[in-house]
Amino acid sequence: MGFKTILIALFVVLGGGRVGAEVADIPAPVNPHDFEKREFCPVCHVVTDMPKLNHDIITTCVKCHEGNINSHPVIRHPVSVKVSHKVSVPEWMPLPQGKLVCYTCHDYHNKSGLKRMLRIDYEILCVSCHTTK
Repeated sequence: MGFKTILIALFVVLGGGRVGAEVADIPAPVNPHDFEKREFCPVCHVVTDMPKLNHDIITTCVKCHEGNINSHPVIRHPVSVKVSHKVSVPEWMPLPQGKLVCYTCHDYHNKSGLKRMLRIDYEILCVSCHTTK
């Protein structure tokens, strides 16, 4: 590698190149789940009738998270189904009409601050319901 190539590479790596300037110009992503940013409430809620949702819970979630329509994309977990007799869901996990919904596992306003907006830590979430009887 020649001296000129090394000098150009160093210039780019140290932020002196155009690449660094372009990255700095990209705005931070917007998170409509942010409970503190009230201007995002209409994404999910009927503002004149809070906390009513614009749609049922599954439709509300999949409007943005469309990969979850029939099954959770990461572990292929079903949603909008009755809980199987083979699992034991703790009382603190919501089951509207006895069905698993997105917010059964996910904290929709991320007050927990956990990764993936989960209600509890990922390592213990699954075993909260899937235990041997």
